[in-house]
Amino acid sequence: MEEYFSAFSGLPEPLMAAARAQDPDNPLTLPCDTVISATEKCVRAAQRTGSVCASVKGYDLFLAALSVAWLKGVGAADEESLGRLRALIATGYRERDIRT
Repeated sequence: MEEYFSAFSGLPEPLMAAARAQDPDNPLTLPCDTVISATEKCVRAAQRTGSVCASVKGYDLFLAALSVAWLKGVGAADEESLGRLRALIATGYRERDIRT
């Protein structure tokens, strides 16, 4: 998703605004809704396998990917920091194995 959001310079900001406002007249609202819905389906599937915490929503993952794409696009973080953020997003959403 991060790569998709980074396809055009400056795209994350209007996508975030469209998702936040849910304005039917904004041409980005429908694509955002579609991506959020698809992300929700992926999150639900991962939750069924126990790979993702029950409290996580597709919208959360959408916002996380947008955030990393935005940081990357504005040059606010170097590749090392972006890598750590990606890892935090990936592992932070996983269920903890209580047996360990």
